[in-house]
Amino acid sequence: MDSEALVVGAGPTGLMMATELIRRGIDTRIVDRAARRNPHAKAIILQPRALEVMARLGLEDRIRDAALPVVAANYYARGRRVARINFRGLKGSRFGTPLSLPQNETEGLLLDALRETGGRVEYGHPLTALAQDADGVDADLSGTVHRTGRLLGCDGAHSAVRERLGVAFTGPTYPQSFVLVDGEWDTPLAHAEAHYFMGPTGVLVVVGLPGGRIRVFGSAPEGAGPENVEETVRAIAAERSPVPLELVSVTGAGHFQVHRKMADRFRDGRVLLAGDAAHVHSPAGGQGLNTSIQDAHEAAWRLADVIRGRLPETALGAWERERTHVAHAVVDDTDRQTRLWTWSGWRERARDLAASAAERSGVLDRVLPSRLAQMDLRYPAEGPSLGQLGPGTRLPDVSLPTGGRTHDLLRDGRHALLALAGPTPFPERDTPACAHLDARTARALGARRPGVVLVRPDGVVAAAAALTDPGALRRLEQLLPAAHGDTGPAGTPAPPVANDAANDAANDVANEEKA
Repeated sequence: MDSEALVVGAGPTGLMMATELIRRGIDTRIVDRAARRNPHAKAIILQPRALEVMARLGLEDRIRDAALPVVAANYYARGRRVARINFRGLKGSRFGTPLSLPQNETEGLLLDALRETGGRVEYGHPLTALAQDADGVDADLSGTVHRTGRLLGCDGAHSAVRERLGVAFTGPTYPQSFVLVDGEWDTPLAHAEAHYFMGPTGVLVVVGLPGGRIRVFGSAPEGAGPENVEETVRAIAAERSPVPLELVSVTGAGHFQVHRKMADRFRDGRVLLAGDAAHVHSPAGGQGLNTSIQDAHEAAWRLADVIRGRLPETALGAWERERTHVAHAVVDDTDRQTRLWTWSGWRERARDLAASAAERSGVLDRVLPSRLAQMDLRYPAEGPSLGQLGPGTRLPDVSLPTGGRTHDLLRDGRHALLALAGPTPFPERDTPACAHLDARTARALGARRPGVVLVRPDGVVAAAAALTDPGALRRLEQLLPAAHGDTGPAGTPAPPVANDAANDAANDVANEEKA
């Protein structure tokens, strides 16, 4: 066996996959068919849930230094603003807003993380064939066969891995094409906000970039091709923007089609498909890059445990079911947004009236920021809940009284057992990393009763139980052996995590009840 895992594709998905596998002690090789790193800035929006994944790689400060916070989104119809979404009210994450960062710069940060784990990308190695058996996968890389235990297809919408597997990639292509120009624009539009100008002739989107640059993109007029993209963008900006928008200098431009496609399956034997190799959709809402990063992270921690014998092979089937659920939700949601952009007639009037009413009532600010950030996305799962914490929900990232935040407990990539406002009901030797959190923190997490919550390395609740529910406690305890023996990136046993709140838990509960 030449490697335990082979990652094909060195975009954000592949870089996240390889880095996380190497951090978990898996011998991993990552290759890319391109001769060098992609210099183009494709996606630009990073949502909080994906940012949290990157923060676990130690990239939080570097991301903040490089990116531009996007504090609001404004929607206009016929030159009049009809709705505004304020992202500053986003709660439950250390990232209070989405961030704008060109994809090539995001890749650069992920490449730094890969190198810091000891990994490197091998460019100029296209996959030309693959064959798998019960024990491994043979990947033909430019005439040299590489034998690996697992192969991860992270090689984009035109995935060679998917094609060699014969996995269908089905769905429609939107009839309109899109054009974009990144650069310096002279405009009074707020730089740290996104602006959507919707109309019957198409949409125009203006989003700030770091360093004072701006991205302007929109649906191209019928017949417009890849030639003279700058002139096309100038023309649609003049037509669709009610305020001045003058191009000063160009740093990047492009013409592209938008597809809505999904692979028939994300898993085939010892091969997984992640990111654009598994699903592509409209750029509306900035969901694509974020979904792909999470695909990779959630596959990697499971795959590492499967390889090391800590999880059964069925864990990868669970990954496929969860990520298929997410992909369907994202594809459908972005499709609805794309269609809303170009409604006309009574549909346009109804859309604008509904958007204005939702803003006035506060519904937009309560619902959409967390929806776009995928923070309220719940995986299909069954089992009792502890307040808002139930199987399949995301653990909020809230401040701890001793410093740090709850997601810091997941930074080493292990399961965590959280004792909320009460004692741990299980022997310490039978649990993963354990943290005792006081009643105030439990309340901030949405738990109203003392209990325990088992959290996966991806921040998703695996099980929850109130201390007064012996049946739920037994069911949660049955899951602990799967997490027992979790190890850190270097393979060392995971030490328990605790704070002084454990000693005062009973008093905290009593005080909260009196309050």
